[in-house]
Formats: sequence, structure tokens, C-alpha cells
Amino acid sequence: MSEQQGDDPDDQRAGTVGDDPGSTPRPHAADSGLTDSDEQERAEAIAEIDADTLPHEVPRNDWWKLALRLVFSIGFLALLIWRLPDVRLGDIFPKPTPMSAVWIAVAVGVHVVAYVLQTLRWSQVSDTLGIHLPFRRMFSHLLAGEFVSNALPTSFGGDVVRVVRQGNDVGDYADSFAATGIERLTGWLVLPLISFMALALEPEYLQLGTASVVTVVTNVATLVLLCGVLWAAGHERGAGRLLGREGWRRYLAAVHLGVVAFRHRPAQALRVVAAGIGFQFLQCVSVWAAARALGIDEVGILTAMAFFPPTAVIQNLPLALGGLGIREAMFVLFLGAVGVPDARAIALGLTVYVVFVLASLAGAPSFAVGGRAGRTAAGSGSPGAPPDTPAS
Repeated sequence: MSEQQGDDPDDQRAGTVGDDPGSTPRPHAADSGLTDSDEQERAEAIAEIDADTLPHEVPRNDWWKLALRLVFSIGFLALLIWRLPDVRLGDIFPKPTPMSAVWIAVAVGVHVVAYVLQTLRWSQVSDTLGIHLPFRRMFSHLLAGEFVSNALPTSFGGDVVRVVRQGNDVGDYADSFAATGIERLTGWLVLPLISFMALALEPEYLQLGTASVVTVVTNVATLVLLCGVLWAAGHERGAGRLLGREGWRRYLAAVHLGVVAFRHRPAQALRVVAAGIGFQFLQCVSVWAAARALGIDEVGILTAMAFFPPTAVIQNLPLALGGLGIREAMFVLFLGAVGVPDARAIALGLTVYVVFVLASLAGAPSFAVGGRAGRTAAGSGSPGAPPDTPAS
């Protein structure tokens, strides 16, 4: 990244793509937590960008991938209903009541507020990496991404939308990739922590047989995998070896420099984790509210905190459409252990999916028009020169 140029000739660093006046200036090494050597490596890596290969637009849809995931979801749900003897369609789709609508509205509202905390987490990560955009702009990008992930039939995720749109704003897609990637990695840390916290407060959840084993194994495996990824990303013999490389390697090198930046700023890392805890906790509250909408009294706040995080981890496997089918199977396993009938557990999983979709509809306007603005100068809300091709 380039630093802001001042009177000191030592501050004349390599800039972003073509040193475009509309690009976002990068902070001094002392501000980002990077050493002068790290900053120089970053500048050299960015200097090798071929502007013609930058992903100005969201990639096109591969409909066959979408079709496969949709078939998997429908087939898995059908198999689940067929194999469970006590499940009837009338139990899965109970008659709605006025209070059901109220609780659904609460669940959706809580989920939208959770997006605010997720944006705060993403913004803090971006600031550490030297990407300074107005919070409102980043919230717009995040809502657009969530709309794509949950409400649109696409084969690419909303994170692609976030990377492309933030990259269009600042003129550097590698740094945007690193910011979104590291923000997502913090989620893999927070989810097991919340689950373990609930298990500590409700020790009886550790005595539920298979459900307890799957919960603990999923939490531990997630943390072990996260540690491995962070080691590979932050070690000079891991992603650090990719500094100065071209193509996709440059994106991994940007993640390496981001991890290095957090290593020098532990207080900022704690703030990111705190925002992540708030975000994931509110998602658990949203699940609890959805359970209240269905009158499932067995699911309290601690129940959601204990079992929704491992469910969220498993449903992120790139098999089903929006986790549909996998989430319901995990709810049958986890919530059945606390006395929730199978049909009600499936109903809750489908209701949570509907809540996620309804909350993500808040991103429809951002998806439609939010990518048309030009690049934004660091630390200000004034748009600069627009990118060559706006993101769709």
C-alpha cells in the first residue's frame, strides 16, 4: 500500500494501481502497525498489479453449480423428512398466529442490527489494513453482499460482491480480499467461543450423547483449523513467501500482511473480536426469537448459543443452497437432544432460513445502486473518480 505523501522524501512510496488520484491513500507504517520493511514489501507487491486483470465486475453466474446445490438441498430435506417417522408436513408448517408474526419481526430486526456489528468488524479490519472508507459506504457493501448470499439464486457468494465493490472504491482488490478474508476468519474464532461459553454455563449440555460430542468436536476442529490457517497466513515461510508474486498469489500475500498488521496491534485485534462476539450473539438471539415464533419453549438463549454456532460452521460447507437441508439436520440432532420434536426442529431451521432471507432484503437497494459510486478518499465521504466499470 502507498502511504500519504508529505514533504519528507522518505514518505514517497509506491502507490496503488497507477497512483490514480481517486485511489485511497494508505496510512503510514506507524499507523498500520507494519514495519518499514513490511510496508516496502506491500508496495512492491502492489506495484506488480496488471490493471487489465482487475475484477471490476462480479463474476458471472455458473448456473450448473447453483442447480447442483439446489438439488442437494431439496434432496437432503426430502430424505430427512422421509427417514424420520414422526415428521409430518402439517407439523413442519404450523398455522401462523399474530404473535408468530411479531416474533418473526423481532428475529428479522435483530438480524439487521447484527449486520451493523458485522460491518463494524469489517471496518475495523479494513482500517488496520489501511483501507479507510465511510461506515455508511461499507454498510451498503455488506448489505449488498448479504442480499446476494441469502436472497438471490447465484453460484457466487456475497463476499465476492464485498471484495469487488470495496476494491472498486479503493483501487486495490488484493487488500479488499484480505480485509474480507480476515474478517471472516474472526468468525471462525468467535463461533466456538460462544458455544463453549454456553456449555460452561449449562454443563448438562455436555451430557447429551451424540449431540454433545458433535458440538465439542466441531468447536475444537474449527479452532484447530483456524490456528493452522492463521499460522500459514502469518508466517514468512507460509503466505509470506508469496510477497511480490503476481496473480492469485498476490491476494494471499495481502492476507499475510494483514495478519502481520494485527500482530503489531493486539488492542485492535481485541476490538475486532469483541465486535464479532456481538454479531454472532445477536444471530443466536435471532434464532431464539424464531423459536419463540414457533412456540418452541425448549430453545432458550443458552440453547441457541450452545448449538447454533456449530450448526453455522457445518452449514457453511459448500454443498447446500444457503445451508438449506444441512441446517435442519443439525437442528434435529442438537435440539432433539433437549426435547424438541423432529418436525419442530426442521420447522425452526426453515424459519431461521426465512428470517435470514427477509433480513437480507434490506440489501436490495444497495445491490441495485450501491456499486455505482466512485472511489472514496480515505477518511472522507467525498467520492473520487469513478472506476472504469461499475460493479453490478
